[in-house]
Amino acid sequence: MRRFFTSREAVFLLVLIVAQVALMLGTDIIAYLHRLPPVRVVVPNVSQFSSLVSPYGLGVDGELLSAFAKEKGYTISILRVKTTEEAWDLVAHDEADLLVGFGGHVPKEYASQITAGPAYDDYQSITIRDTKQADNKELQALCTSLLAAMPEGVDEEIYSENDTFISSVVDALPQAISPREDSEPSSHTPYAKEKLGDEAIHKDTTDSVAKTVATNTSSAEEALENVDCVDFDRFHMYHLMSFDDDKNGTAQIDVRNFTLLQPFFLDVVPRAQTTHKEYYRWFWRNKFFAGAGLQKDLEEFWKSAEANGTVTALKEKHYGFFPADLNYYVIGKLKKALRKKLPKYVKTMEKASKKTKIDPLLLAAVIFQESHFNNNARSRTGVRGLMQITQNTAKELGINRLDPHQSITGGARYLRKLWDRFEEYDLAEWDRWFFTLAAYNQGFGHITDAIKLSQKRGGTGKTWMELKEVLPLLAWKRHYSQTRYGYCRGYEAVTYVENIRYYYYLINGLVALSRPEGENLGKLRSSIGTITSGV
Repeated sequence: MRRFFTSREAVFLLVLIVAQVALMLGTDIIAYLHRLPPVRVVVPNVSQFSSLVSPYGLGVDGELLSAFAKEKGYTISILRVKTTEEAWDLVAHDEADLLVGFGGHVPKEYASQITAGPAYDDYQSITIRDTKQADNKELQALCTSLLAAMPEGVDEEIYSENDTFISSVVDALPQAISPREDSEPSSHTPYAKEKLGDEAIHKDTTDSVAKTVATNTSSAEEALENVDCVDFDRFHMYHLMSFDDDKNGTAQIDVRNFTLLQPFFLDVVPRAQTTHKEYYRWFWRNKFFAGAGLQKDLEEFWKSAEANGTVTALKEKHYGFFPADLNYYVIGKLKKALRKKLPKYVKTMEKASKKTKIDPLLLAAVIFQESHFNNNARSRTGVRGLMQITQNTAKELGINRLDPHQSITGGARYLRKLWDRFEEYDLAEWDRWFFTLAAYNQGFGHITDAIKLSQKRGGTGKTWMELKEVLPLLAWKRHYSQTRYGYCRGYEAVTYVENIRYYYYLINGLVALSRPEGENLGKLRSSIGTITSGV
C-alpha cells in the first residue's frame, strides 16, 4: 500500500506547518517571552530618581520608569550605583538592560553596544562645599546636643542602599516594580557602616557635650534657624546625591539635585558652576531576538512621551514650585514655627486630619502660608485667624474663626468640602489638590471660571500647569468680563498654591530626614496611620 507522503515530504510538510505557525504567532510568543525576566534598571543615588524627601511621588525618572513598566507590562529590577562608570560597565557587560537617571553621552568604547534615548532634560554641574560653623563653639555644642537626641538609627536607615527606595516603589506600584531578587536586606550601606563606626568612638564626648548645653538659653536655639547642624558625612549625603568627587569637604553634583536638597543642608553651599550643559537620557543595551522587543518598546514609549508632553508635566509637578532663589529667612521662619508654635496645636491637627483625611503635613503647610501659625493674623481683605477664614465662611462652618482650634478644624473641613466639589472634574490627585488650594484662596466659582477659560483657549482645564497660566488673566477686564464670577486676583492664587507646594515639600523633607523641627509632625503622622493625600 502506497503512503501519501515519503519521509522527506513529511519532514518538509512539518517544517512548512511550523514556519506558518511561527509567522502567525511568533511576534506574540517573543513579546511574551521577553517580558518574563525583569528589566534590570540601573539608577543613581540621587533624589531626582528616588525623591526621598518629596511628598509628590517617585520623582521625574521614577514616574517615567513606572509608567513605562505599566504601559508595556514589564516588571523592574532596581540596581543602584554610586558612579556613572559602574553603570556603563553593568550595561556594557549585559549585567543590566537600562540606565535611568543619568546624563551625558555613551562612552566611546561602548558606542556600538548602547543606544541613547532622546534628551528630555538638561543640567549643569556645580561644585558644592561644606561650611560648618567652625568658630561658633556654642552653636557646635547645641548642634551636637540635638543630633545626640535624635531617635537612634533613624538617619542611618533612611539611606540604606536599596531598602527604603525599593519599599516606597513597591508600595506605590506593586504591580509594576519588583526589587532585585539577588539583593540582600541591609540595615546600613558600607558607607554608613564606616561612619557609624566612628560614632562609637565619640559617644562619651557627645554625652558630655549634651550635658553641657542642657542649660543653653532659647537665644542660642534661635541660631539654628539658618543652619542645619549637619556634618557633610554624618547624614550620608553621598547616598542622597550623585557625587563625582568627595574630597576636602567638596563634591560635584548637578544643579537640579542640589536645588532639591539645598533647603535641608543650608551649611552646604555652591562654590562654582560649569557653563557646559549636559542632557538627561535613558540608555539601553542593543540586543537581538527576544531582547529586541525591549528596545522597540522603549522607542515607542519615548515617542509617545514626547508627543504627549509627559516630561514637561512631570517637571512641573516636581520642580514647578521651587523659588528662583533660596530664601533663608522664610526657611528659618518655617523651622521656628514648627519648633515653637506648632506643638500647642498638635492634638487639634490630629483630630482634624483624622476626620478629613488630610495629610497633617499639608495642613501645616496651609497654616504656615496663611498665618505663620499666628492666631492674631489679619489680612487686608478681612480674613482672620490661623487659617485666615472669612466671616461668611466661618458662619457657614459654624465656628469662631478667632479660636485657633476651631480655625484649624473648620479650615480642614472647608478644604475637604472644596476637594469633594472637584470630584466631577475628573482631575489627577495632585492637580485636584492644587485646584482645591486655589479655591480656598479665591473661591470655588473663580476656579471654575479659570477652568472654562482654559478650555476656551484650547486646553483641557484639568491640570494645574494650565490653570496657573490662566488664573492671572482673570484680573484683566477683557477676560473676566466674559466669566460668571467676574474679577479675580488669580495671580495671588498662583503664588498662594506655589508657596504651599514648597512649604509642604520642606516640611515633608524635615520629617523624612528626622530633623528636630519635624519631630512633632512625624509623631503626628505616625499616630494617624496611612493617609493618602487624595482620599
